Amino acid sequence: MSVKDSAACAECARLEREREAARVVGDWSRVSDCVVLLRRHPEHRRKSVVRT
Repeated sequence: MSVKDSAACAECARLEREREAARVVGDWSRVSDCVVLLRRHPEHRRKSVVRT
């Protein structure tokens, strides 16, 4: 996700701030949680391309 995408979405911006705060204090589990939540955010899911 780009910074431009997250700027348009308050939830993504919040998760990115939380991820950065967790990184600063070394809470790698929370960093990972935030990354997963950002990827799963329903407004930004990309449809998978099925290759044959």
